[in-house]
Amino acid sequence: MRLRTDSLVRNSLYLLFSTGLKALFSVVFWIIAARSFTTDETGSATSLLSATAFVSLLALLGLDTSFIRYLPGAKNRQSLITGGLTVATIFALALSTLYVLAVPTIAPRLAFIERSLPLAIGVILFTTAASVNTLTDSIFIGSHKSGYIALTDGAIAGIVKIGALAFFIGSGAFGLYAASSTGLVATTLASILLIAIPLGWRPRFRDSLNALRPLARFSGANYAVELLAIVPQAVIPIIMLDRLGPSDAAYYFVAYQVAGLTYPTIFAIQSTMLAEGGRAHANLGILMKRSARLMLMISMPVVLVVILGGHWILLIFGPKYSAHGTLALIVLMATSLPMAAYSLIYTAIRLVGRLQVLVSSSVLFAAALCGLAWLLAPRGLVAATAAWPLSIALASLPGGVSLLLWRPSSARHRRTDPTHAKPHRAVSPSSGVRPQRDFTELQQAGLAALLSLSIAGNAAPIAMRFEDSDLSHAPPGREAGTISQRVKERPRHRPDADDLGDSARPISG
Repeated sequence: MRLRTDSLVRNSLYLLFSTGLKALFSVVFWIIAARSFTTDETGSATSLLSATAFVSLLALLGLDTSFIRYLPGAKNRQSLITGGLTVATIFALALSTLYVLAVPTIAPRLAFIERSLPLAIGVILFTTAASVNTLTDSIFIGSHKSGYIALTDGAIAGIVKIGALAFFIGSGAFGLYAASSTGLVATTLASILLIAIPLGWRPRFRDSLNALRPLARFSGANYAVELLAIVPQAVIPIIMLDRLGPSDAAYYFVAYQVAGLTYPTIFAIQSTMLAEGGRAHANLGILMKRSARLMLMISMPVVLVVILGGHWILLIFGPKYSAHGTLALIVLMATSLPMAAYSLIYTAIRLVGRLQVLVSSSVLFAAALCGLAWLLAPRGLVAATAAWPLSIALASLPGGVSLLLWRPSSARHRRTDPTHAKPHRAVSPSSGVRPQRDFTELQQAGLAALLSLSIAGNAAPIAMRFEDSDLSHAPPGREAGTISQRVKERPRHRPDADDLGDSARPISG
């Protein structure tokens, strides 16, 4: 009954189910690929896949977030969808062509693409398909049909790319890249059919660009936020490598990948909340508190399991990963709560139209994370990892304060909903409920989110204290060998990459 009547819960669970299906098929795909292709071929293929993902993100110009926000209440859906798909296709074609031409300079090992016209065309088409597919996912979320994403991105893409892998075995790095990208092409075509048939979309080019113009400001702000989010992901591993060495960089990478188990929950509920807030007569305060409860209900069991069993989970990767990475994993898992609060705050900021706060906080987060990681790295891996919760807490303050000071007004609602010719309250209370109630609910939710960030101020210093604690005065008879002792001993002997054996090679690759 809850799944049938509660669209927030239903669409959030569909997105999580889609993420689980993609992860399952990806594991199967890469297990087969690792046994069928050489490490050099796999490394080149993954580099191409990373470039495809990055260029396809650049081509969206922030329209993916705009569609989730404004499509639920848009009256010109046909023109809006047509314009978005057209812009994404044109920019993806242009940017992927520039990338192919620049490959000999920026990635000499992939220069074989530029020298072969069929391969160059393949990269351009696959990148365009990736960009369009991301936008179709946003259309499904904005249309409250997230179940289609589980079908397309999960089942269809996974089955097709595993089947294509058998066909491309023996064709080198580009064959592995093509096998993975064939799934993107299949899911893109399936998504277009679902948008056209069940959702009733018909291309309407006459007013398509005019339909996108009111979204330019919102799309531009979210485009900047997406680009800023990429900066820490690229910079932090370099800081770990430079300031701590290759071994600690490997420990951090593995801990971060394990901690990422909770992040899909946060991002799925964040996207669903943004779509629900775009509906007419949505009470943002109530929606924010319901989203927070749903995040806690789904993600907290995973957080507790990983924190309590992190030592044994990391043993799967090797005893050294468990000895040196457990505390870092605990800090990253404790970051889930402030990260959930951060995502809730800035989803609400998007809905009320405080775009300057959104962009400035993203700049603050990227700068604080990179700066704190660089400053804390000499104190050890755990101290450097503590930059995550501290930066999230710091970057959440402007948004939380902005929500507490927010006042509902008809003028503001007109600014936050540009897809209508007439004033429309996209984030207004339900019928018969005064705006003051929505305002009070939102203030309470914003204050609760700010208070939850206190864990970021506690988890990091506690973990750093464990790392730096002096264990030389342990009681007689107690054996040395606990995690804290091993972490304390690590600065005296930091293993290099050769000490890790074969387990380090996939990480460095």
